[in-house]
Amino acid sequence: MTSIAGAEALHTPERVVPGRLEYAPDGSTFAPILTERFPYPTQSDANAAHRRLIGASAAGRPYPPAVRLFGCKPGALDAETARVTRYRGPVVHCATDFLDGDGRAVRREAVNFYYHLSHWTMLPVDPPRASVAWRDREGSPRDLWWWVPGRSRYR
Repeated sequence: MTSIAGAEALHTPERVVPGRLEYAPDGSTFAPILTERFPYPTQSDANAAHRRLIGASAAGRPYPPAVRLFGCKPGALDAETARVTRYRGPVVHCATDFLDGDGRAVRREAVNFYYHLSHWTMLPVDPPRASVAWRDREGSPRDLWWWVPGRSRYR
């Protein structure tokens, strides 16, 4: 499977069936929820990427010791627009549980993963969570005669 020492194999689930856990050829598992057949990181790949992220940003924000993938979908989640962009290569975004030392989920965040140089790389995303305000706060027009039979609903 791997040609370079220490490299992570790029795995794709054989089938994507709702409610069925998929296993990679090396026995590791994918996230329980997958949207389509596409290359995804396995749980062990995600934890290896998480360890590399912690090592690279030791002075940054504190990270829990482990992660668990919950659901993954192809494409990268944009941090500014909260929209998903599809790419040709293996780029996915996953709902990821950050686990404490006892294995309990501390929080769930959206995380982008991309496969480059035989490794999955983890990139946490902080999309906007505020709802979009309606322009000029105008309400929908009301038709006072909606109850009359035979009236067209559209004008």
